[in-house]
Formats: sequence, C-alpha cells, structure tokens
Amino acid sequence: MKVRFNRWYNAVLSTLLTMLGFGACSDSVVEYGTPNADFRIKGQVTYEGGIPIPGIRVRAPYSYIDGSEGQNVLTDENGRFELDEFHSMLYGKLYVEDIDGEDNGGEFQSDTIDIWDLPKKEVEKGSGWYEGKYEVTANIKLKQKKK
Repeated sequence: MKVRFNRWYNAVLSTLLTMLGFGACSDSVVEYGTPNADFRIKGQVTYEGGIPIPGIRVRAPYSYIDGSEGQNVLTDENGRFELDEFHSMLYGKLYVEDIDGEDNGGEFQSDTIDIWDLPKKEVEKGSGWYEGKYEVTANIKLKQKKK
C-alpha cells in the first residue's frame, strides 16, 4: 500500500510540476538589462552670489550603452554649457572640474552630480528598459578652494 501511495503521489506531483513548467512558458518576453535614456544637458556653472565661471570642464563620461567616449565641454564666458544628446544609463554622473587653475577667477573644487537627480523634462516617452528622452537642467554652484 505504501508503494502504491508513493507511485500515485509521484505521478500527481510530476503532472503538477509539468503543468506549472509549461505554464511558465508564455509569449511574453523576459528582458534583461540596465535602465537607460537619452539626455540633453544644459546649464550654468557659478560660484558665490551667482557669479558665472568660464572655462570649467563639464564632462559626461563613457556610456556603457553605446560605447562612446562621452562628452567634454567648457563653460563659456557666462558660465553656460550644453552637452548634446547622448545615450547613457540612468544613473550616470556629470563631472564638473576646474582645469585652468587661477585663470578663470580662482581655483574651484570639483563636483560630481547624479544625472537622474537633476531637474528634467521628458521630451519623448520610452518603453521597457528605455526610459525615453530628457532635457536636463544643471545649474551648478562650485566652491572656491581654500588657499
């Protein structure tokens, strides 16, 4: 009797597991990846009292998505900059560095900013892992280095 019960139990369990296994196979696609989006970033770099800083390098580094080297721009005489649209992970960084020392009115501390934490406006909706296109505003205030 015990052998018969075990056979019955195994048959029911095998049937149930087979049904569950096939039930898990559906037409839906399983996606693997990293959330990403297209960004266009513009803004201004200033210090104390909103004074613009020219010649500051603003850099969006290497993109893991499309293999690009990233973008580097210098702020203009009004401290403004713009990075063309680029494809990157949502959790990318924006690096702001004083590369010319005293030439732009003083030496300033570098800063690193999470792109996703900046104010943004959705320009085009995405789907799945692709979050869409965004215009990002980065108004950055740097601190002067202490002498």
